[in-house]
Amino acid sequence: MLTFVIPARSQRDMTAECLASTLGSVRQLGLDSIADFVLLDDNSEPADGINDLFRAFRQQSGRPTAIYRFRQRQHYSRILAHALSFAQGENVFFISNDMVVTPHWMRTLLGVAALDRTFGIIRGTAQIVDSHPEHQFIPPFPLRSSDDIVNFSAYMAQTVGLLHEEDALLSGDAVLVRRALIDAIGVGDTRYYAYFGDIDYGLRAQRAGFKLVCASGAWLEHRGQGYVKAEAAQSKATMEQQHAKRMATVQDAYLMFRQKWDPTLPEKYAGTQDWNFDRLRTLTRPKGWDYIAPIKADAAAVEKL
Repeated sequence: MLTFVIPARSQRDMTAECLASTLGSVRQLGLDSIADFVLLDDNSEPADGINDLFRAFRQQSGRPTAIYRFRQRQHYSRILAHALSFAQGENVFFISNDMVVTPHWMRTLLGVAALDRTFGIIRGTAQIVDSHPEHQFIPPFPLRSSDDIVNFSAYMAQTVGLLHEEDALLSGDAVLVRRALIDAIGVGDTRYYAYFGDIDYGLRAQRAGFKLVCASGAWLEHRGQGYVKAEAAQSKATMEQQHAKRMATVQDAYLMFRQKWDPTLPEKYAGTQDWNFDRLRTLTRPKGWDYIAPIKADAAAVEKL
């Protein structure tokens, strides 16, 4: 079974495109009979119509589709934790709503995942990849339509095939997560509000003997910072003001990471390039420290629609 988890906060048009491209890819690959969906509304404004969009998708897909609306905002890290908690599939696709999915991206991720059982999390490439500039591939022409997106994705898949490389850290915006990994280490750490939840989860995966892998031929379009742009528009803040607010949130999350993993890290976040990841992967911790149990849906915190 494949579970596709797509979270959204506002951004109806972008979310609709992500949903349509995901369902279209599933159908083109003939995966309908083994696919289910989990759609997470991260406390969007009711006027944005995300719940109606999700309900329409459930009817259109004809597949089991669980819809959850959070009563308070969760942001990325907590959404990731809930996503892995609610998913039931042997392979779980977590796809941010600012992605345009293609069948070539999906098929290539599945192909690379099949190469080695120790590949715990498999990501692909895009024109925007947070924390991994080496995985950025920019089309040599403007993307004028969905056909252009699909055609470039097909070119990447055909040219690069199942070539892959191991990553030092996880950037979890569009990834395939294996059930064996979830069984081994559980889900994301909800002590992170926004950021660093994926880096934490990736380190725990590596400590459990799994690898973080990039499938170089799996390309999709990543619009990038969709929620930042949406919040800037809603609050009428400039992008510079929104960026400053975001970086303050990053710093808060970093301090949580530093407290948990290594208090000798610098007090001010300045990137991960100087971190000793080998040391973090081999820290001595009590048995069970890396495991975080899946979260049960609490009606006080989340409404199932």
